[in-house]
Amino acid sequence: MPAPRPISYWAASFSTLVVVLSGPLGWSAEEVTLEEAATDLRVRQVATEVRTDGHIYTNAGGGKTSEHDLSAMAAFRYRERRLPPAGRDFQSLRALREFDLATMQTQVAGLDSGAELPANQRLVVVHGRRNGLEAYCPGQSMNRESVDLLELPGDPLVLSALLPRTAVTPGSQWQAPEWAIQMLTTLEAVDKVALNCRLASVNASDAVIEFTGSANGQRYGANTDVTISGRIVFDRKLSMIRQASAKYGIKSSVGTINPGIDATVDVTVDRQLADSPGRLSDALADALPLEPPPADLLLDFAAPPWGVTLSFDRNWYVFQALFEGTPQVAILRLMENGSLICQCNLSPIAAASPGEHTPIDQFEADIQQALGDKFKSIVSRDRLPVEDGRSIVRLVVDGEMTVSSDQGMVKLPMNWIYFLCADRSGKQLSFVFVVEPAYMQLLAGRDLAMVKSVKFR
Repeated sequence: MPAPRPISYWAASFSTLVVVLSGPLGWSAEEVTLEEAATDLRVRQVATEVRTDGHIYTNAGGGKTSEHDLSAMAAFRYRERRLPPAGRDFQSLRALREFDLATMQTQVAGLDSGAELPANQRLVVVHGRRNGLEAYCPGQSMNRESVDLLELPGDPLVLSALLPRTAVTPGSQWQAPEWAIQMLTTLEAVDKVALNCRLASVNASDAVIEFTGSANGQRYGANTDVTISGRIVFDRKLSMIRQASAKYGIKSSVGTINPGIDATVDVTVDRQLADSPGRLSDALADALPLEPPPADLLLDFAAPPWGVTLSFDRNWYVFQALFEGTPQVAILRLMENGSLICQCNLSPIAAASPGEHTPIDQFEADIQQALGDKFKSIVSRDRLPVEDGRSIVRLVVDGEMTVSSDQGMVKLPMNWIYFLCADRSGKQLSFVFVVEPAYMQLLAGRDLAMVKSVKFR
């Protein structure tokens, strides 16, 4: 079995937390207001620890799955300051963070892997999206591993959305907004959600909120059930969440991108006012746009044994990458709103002479041989202009595939978009994008954008 790639917390899942409370808590009948204002620009020091235990399930063929033990430990230390809201509800949750520590160790079926945020990408902006906080590094693109690493369960910025909107008394209950539950569970689409909050106790210094709920929906196209419970300690004197804990239970079927999950994740969060702002200056915060620049949201992908790097948008996910041996291939899948739009296979091919590339007629013959009886016709052939001396050839093929369905085996119309990308040194890379004709419009030129981003080293 190949060494596992690091799994994000969500893909790995969630479990129980106990909050350490400072001093005895007394009951009071007074009404209290518990709010973290979006205009509060104080810098906070945050420590988060995450522990995951459970199992993942992979396809074993014949409708069967294989079960593998899963465990993971993660730790984060960062400074944080709020940024002006970009809108209402989830769009109001924006923050600038400077990480001192962001690391995770994962074990799947006895095999270890690790992830750590690169030193040059530790200044991060997070902004609210309906399916969670999206992180980006101002002025540069990140890779999928770093983006997944920063997908913190029980994020205190999101937990602030569970605070009551009006004054409450001990024992008061309220329902969290649906968007807040979706953000906490990072589901792309929700079918049923509910999260009840209760002011458990309050004294002169602290208020304790307990919450419990569940969500059902889709994550990467897989049906997913999430339960969540936890506690929030709100510091009344500092008007901020000081401690929090959350326990997630996740069950997910095998999906288009990730394996199936049956696991728990335990999260503990401690916050305090920072002794110094670090790099989180007013000048830096004021210079950040309300919405991230599109270039900052691109993901980098590197294949070091091939001497190749490229980039793509965040709806592309790496399904498999085999850089050595036979075959050498990286498989990417484009997901939008829980649906698989396109699959891309890219592979290195034999080098041509410097300044040359594989002849077009040979490339076409190789395509017909690879597709076999799926091939019907070549719809178009293009040579695409590139300014840096590379050569890009594109061929669009019309055909059909036989797939399994509820009605048995059926034939589906299919398009294959082939690219031959050659460096002036003669190094070559082949792409094939497989997409149903009905989804061609949704591809929206992202195939060509990916190919044009290729850099040979």
